[in-house]
Amino acid sequence: MMLAHITVPNSSQNIAHHISLITQNFFSVFFTIDTSETIALQEPPPGSLVESIKEFVKVFAQKLEDEEYRGQIQITWSFGGLHFSQKQVVFSQLTTRDTFIRRVSQINYLGKGTYIDCALKNMTHQMTQQYSGTKAVLFSVVITDGHVTGSPCSGIKVAAEQARDQGIHIFSVAASRRVDEQGMREIAGSPTELYRDNYIAMEIVDGKPRMSTETIDRIMKAMVIRDPFSSKHVHKILGVEPTPTH
Repeated sequence: MMLAHITVPNSSQNIAHHISLITQNFFSVFFTIDTSETIALQEPPPGSLVESIKEFVKVFAQKLEDEEYRGQIQITWSFGGLHFSQKQVVFSQLTTRDTFIRRVSQINYLGKGTYIDCALKNMTHQMTQQYSGTKAVLFSVVITDGHVTGSPCSGIKVAAEQARDQGIHIFSVAASRRVDEQGMREIAGSPTELYRDNYIAMEIVDGKPRMSTETIDRIMKAMVIRDPFSSKHVHKILGVEPTPTH
Protein backbone atom coordinates (compact mmCIF):
# COMPACT_ATOMS: atom_id res chain seq x y z
CA MET A 1 0.00 0.00 0.00
CA MET A 2 1.38 3.36 -0.98
CA LEU A 3 1.24 6.18 1.49
CA ALA A 4 0.44 9.67 0.26
CA HIS A 5 3.31 12.11 0.68
CA ILE A 6 2.28 14.89 3.03
CA THR A 7 4.25 18.11 3.12
CA VAL A 8 4.10 19.85 6.47
CA PRO A 9 4.45 23.60 6.00
CA ASN A 10 7.23 25.32 7.85
CA SER A 11 5.53 27.19 10.71
CA SER A 12 8.22 29.85 10.91
CA GLN A 13 7.81 30.57 7.21
CA ASN A 14 4.06 30.86 7.64
CA ILE A 15 4.46 33.29 10.52
CA ALA A 16 6.95 35.39 8.55
CA HIS A 17 4.58 35.43 5.56
CA HIS A 18 1.69 36.47 7.80
CA ILE A 19 3.72 39.31 9.31
CA SER A 20 4.81 40.50 5.88
CA LEU A 21 1.14 40.85 4.86
CA ILE A 22 0.25 43.02 7.87
CA THR A 23 0.15 46.76 7.28
CA GLN A 24 1.99 48.46 10.14
CA ASN A 25 0.57 51.80 11.25
CA PHE A 26 2.16 53.93 13.97
CA PHE A 27 0.24 56.63 15.79
CA SER A 28 1.80 59.19 18.14
CA VAL A 29 -0.45 61.16 20.50
CA PHE A 30 0.90 64.14 22.42
CA PHE A 31 -1.26 65.65 25.18
CA THR A 32 -0.79 69.40 25.66
CA ILE A 33 -2.42 70.29 28.98
CA ASP A 34 -3.16 73.76 30.34
CA THR A 35 -2.42 73.94 34.08
CA SER A 36 -2.38 77.73 34.32
CA GLU A 37 -4.27 79.78 36.89
CA THR A 38 -7.50 80.08 34.88
CA ILE A 39 -7.74 76.28 34.83
CA ALA A 40 -6.41 75.58 38.32
CA LEU A 41 -8.80 78.01 40.02
CA GLN A 42 -11.99 77.08 38.17
CA GLU A 43 -13.08 74.60 40.82
CA PRO A 44 -12.32 74.52 44.57
CA PRO A 45 -9.97 73.57 46.01
CA PRO A 46 -7.33 75.08 43.69
CA GLY A 47 -5.98 72.46 41.31
CA SER A 48 -8.96 70.10 41.55
CA LEU A 49 -9.90 70.54 37.87
CA VAL A 50 -6.30 69.76 36.91
CA GLU A 51 -6.53 66.51 38.88
CA SER A 52 -9.74 65.64 37.01
CA ILE A 53 -8.10 66.39 33.67
CA LYS A 54 -5.22 64.07 34.60
CA GLU A 55 -7.75 61.25 35.07
CA PHE A 56 -9.32 62.13 31.70
CA VAL A 57 -5.90 61.82 30.02
CA LYS A 58 -5.20 58.48 31.72
CA VAL A 59 -8.52 57.02 30.59
CA PHE A 60 -7.93 58.36 27.07
CA ALA A 61 -4.53 56.66 26.86
CA GLN A 62 -5.88 53.41 28.30
CA LYS A 63 -8.48 53.24 25.55
CA LEU A 64 -5.87 53.56 22.77
CA GLU A 65 -4.55 50.02 22.71
CA ASP A 66 -2.17 48.41 20.24
CA GLU A 67 -4.36 46.24 18.03
CA GLU A 68 -4.28 43.93 15.06
CA TYR A 69 -7.39 44.07 12.90
CA ARG A 70 -8.29 40.70 11.35
CA GLY A 71 -4.70 39.87 10.62
CA GLN A 72 -4.38 42.75 8.16
CA ILE A 73 -3.52 45.93 10.06
CA GLN A 74 -1.34 46.43 13.13
CA ILE A 75 -1.88 49.73 14.93
CA THR A 76 0.78 50.76 17.45
CA TRP A 77 0.42 53.83 19.70
CA SER A 78 3.00 55.98 21.46
CA PHE A 79 2.24 58.78 23.92
CA GLY A 80 3.86 61.94 25.21
CA GLY A 81 2.85 65.17 26.82
CA LEU A 82 3.59 68.54 28.35
CA HIS A 83 1.67 70.84 30.64
CA PHE A 84 1.93 74.60 30.54
CA SER A 85 1.12 78.04 31.81
CA GLN A 86 3.62 80.79 30.94
CA LYS A 87 6.23 78.04 30.76
CA GLN A 88 6.04 74.44 29.58
CA VAL A 89 7.01 71.28 31.43
CA VAL A 90 7.49 68.14 29.33
CA PHE A 91 6.36 65.40 31.70
CA SER A 92 6.76 62.62 29.14
CA GLN A 93 8.48 62.29 25.80
CA LEU A 94 6.93 59.80 23.38
CA THR A 95 6.86 56.41 25.05
CA THR A 96 4.66 53.39 25.77
CA ARG A 97 1.16 53.72 27.13
CA ASP A 98 1.91 52.32 30.60
CA THR A 99 4.98 54.51 31.09
CA PHE A 100 3.06 57.58 29.93
CA ILE A 101 0.17 56.94 32.32
CA ARG A 102 2.57 56.69 35.25
CA ARG A 103 4.12 60.02 34.28
CA VAL A 104 0.75 61.78 34.06
CA SER A 105 0.37 61.26 37.80
CA GLN A 106 3.43 63.45 38.39
CA ILE A 107 1.80 66.61 36.99
CA ASN A 108 1.33 69.47 39.46
CA TYR A 109 -0.45 72.58 38.28
CA LEU A 110 1.74 75.58 37.45
CA GLY A 111 -0.65 78.48 37.95
CA LYS A 112 0.21 81.98 36.65
CA GLY A 113 -0.58 83.16 33.11
CA THR A 114 -1.25 81.30 29.88
CA TYR A 115 0.88 81.26 26.71
CA ILE A 116 -0.90 78.77 24.45
CA ASP A 117 1.19 79.68 21.42
CA CYS A 118 4.44 78.78 23.18
CA ALA A 119 2.92 75.48 24.33
CA LEU A 120 1.95 74.63 20.73
CA LYS A 121 5.45 75.53 19.54
CA ASN A 122 7.06 73.28 22.15
CA MET A 123 4.61 70.47 21.37
CA THR A 124 5.55 70.67 17.69
CA HIS A 125 9.23 70.53 18.59
CA GLN A 126 8.75 67.53 20.87
CA MET A 127 6.76 65.57 18.29
CA THR A 128 9.06 66.22 15.34
CA GLN A 129 12.47 65.95 17.04
CA GLN A 130 11.80 62.33 18.06
CA TYR A 131 11.51 61.08 14.50
CA SER A 132 13.14 57.64 14.52
CA GLY A 133 12.86 56.67 10.86
CA THR A 134 9.40 55.11 11.28
CA LYS A 135 6.72 57.31 9.78
CA ALA A 136 3.94 57.90 12.31
CA VAL A 137 0.62 59.68 12.16
CA LEU A 138 0.91 62.61 14.56
CA PHE A 139 -1.92 63.82 16.80
CA SER A 140 -1.98 66.35 19.60
CA VAL A 141 -4.84 66.64 22.07
CA VAL A 142 -4.76 70.19 23.48
CA ILE A 143 -6.76 70.62 26.68
CA THR A 144 -7.27 74.25 27.64
CA ASP A 145 -9.88 76.99 28.02
CA GLY A 146 -8.62 79.07 25.10
CA HIS A 147 -7.81 82.08 27.30
CA VAL A 148 -4.36 83.66 27.00
CA THR A 149 -2.55 86.30 29.02
CA GLY A 150 0.12 86.82 26.39
CA SER A 151 1.36 85.64 22.99
CA PRO A 152 5.17 85.85 22.95
CA CYS A 153 5.49 83.02 20.40
CA SER A 154 3.70 84.68 17.44
CA GLY A 155 0.16 83.87 18.59
CA ILE A 156 -2.07 80.79 18.59
CA LYS A 157 -2.97 80.93 14.90
CA VAL A 158 0.64 81.02 13.68
CA ALA A 159 1.79 78.33 16.14
CA ALA A 160 -1.10 76.04 15.20
CA GLU A 161 -0.41 76.51 11.48
CA GLN A 162 3.25 75.64 12.02
CA ALA A 163 2.19 72.43 13.78
CA ARG A 164 -0.14 71.54 10.91
CA ASP A 165 2.68 72.22 8.43
CA GLN A 166 4.64 69.51 10.27
CA GLY A 167 1.78 67.06 9.75
CA ILE A 168 0.34 67.28 13.28
CA HIS A 169 -3.43 66.92 13.60
CA ILE A 170 -4.62 68.98 16.59
CA PHE A 171 -7.78 68.21 18.53
CA SER A 172 -8.93 71.19 20.61
CA VAL A 173 -10.58 70.03 23.85
CA ALA A 174 -12.17 72.37 26.39
CA ALA A 175 -11.16 71.70 29.98
CA SER A 176 -14.69 72.65 31.06
CA ARG A 177 -17.52 74.82 29.75
CA ARG A 178 -15.72 78.06 30.63
CA VAL A 179 -13.92 78.75 27.37
CA ASP A 180 -12.84 81.37 24.89
CA GLU A 181 -14.28 79.66 21.84
CA GLN A 182 -12.30 81.76 19.36
CA GLY A 183 -9.08 80.62 20.96
CA MET A 184 -10.27 77.00 20.95
CA ARG A 185 -11.05 77.17 17.24
CA GLU A 186 -7.71 78.76 16.38
CA ILE A 187 -5.96 75.81 18.04
CA ALA A 188 -7.93 73.17 16.12
CA GLY A 189 -6.82 71.46 12.95
CA SER A 190 -8.65 71.66 9.66
CA PRO A 191 -11.53 71.14 9.13
CA THR A 192 -12.47 72.88 12.38
CA GLU A 193 -15.77 70.99 12.45
CA LEU A 194 -13.83 67.76 13.02
CA TYR A 195 -11.03 68.93 15.30
CA ARG A 196 -13.12 71.29 17.47
CA ASP A 197 -16.41 69.39 17.58
CA ASN A 198 -17.57 70.62 20.99
CA TYR A 199 -15.00 68.38 22.67
CA ILE A 200 -14.82 68.76 26.45
CA ALA A 201 -12.82 66.95 29.12
CA MET A 202 -14.89 67.62 32.24
CA GLU A 203 -18.53 68.57 32.61
CA ILE A 204 -19.56 70.22 35.87
CA VAL A 205 -22.73 68.48 37.08
CA ASP A 206 -24.30 69.55 40.40
CA GLY A 207 -21.08 71.32 41.27
CA LYS A 208 -18.93 68.25 40.68
CA PRO A 209 -16.73 67.38 37.69
CA ARG A 210 -17.85 64.50 35.48
CA MET A 211 -15.55 63.06 32.83
CA SER A 212 -16.78 63.18 29.23
CA THR A 213 -15.95 59.71 27.92
CA GLU A 214 -18.05 60.57 24.87
CA THR A 215 -15.39 63.09 23.86
CA ILE A 216 -12.73 60.39 24.11
CA ASP A 217 -14.74 57.99 21.97
CA ARG A 218 -15.47 60.59 19.30
CA ILE A 219 -11.84 61.69 19.04
CA MET A 220 -10.67 58.07 18.84
CA LYS A 221 -13.02 57.46 15.92
CA ALA A 222 -11.83 60.64 14.21
CA MET A 223 -8.20 59.58 14.64
CA VAL A 224 -8.78 56.34 12.78
CA ILE A 225 -10.87 57.92 10.05
CA ARG A 226 -8.35 60.68 9.37
CA ASP A 227 -5.31 58.36 9.18
CA PRO A 228 -3.95 59.04 5.66
CA PHE A 229 -1.87 55.83 5.58
CA SER A 230 -4.43 53.16 6.43
CA SER A 231 -7.84 54.78 6.15
CA LYS A 232 -9.02 52.66 3.22
CA HIS A 233 -8.07 49.44 5.01
CA VAL A 234 -9.40 50.55 8.38
CA HIS A 235 -12.72 51.71 6.92
CA LYS A 236 -13.23 48.32 5.30
CA ILE A 237 -12.30 46.34 8.39
CA LEU A 238 -14.11 48.48 10.96
CA GLY A 239 -17.14 49.00 8.76
CA VAL A 240 -17.10 52.79 9.14
CA GLU A 241 -17.62 55.35 6.43
CA PRO A 242 -14.79 57.82 5.84
CA THR A 243 -15.39 61.50 6.43
CA PRO A 244 -15.24 63.33 3.09
CA THR A 245 -12.18 65.51 2.67
CA HIS A 246 -12.16 68.79 0.78
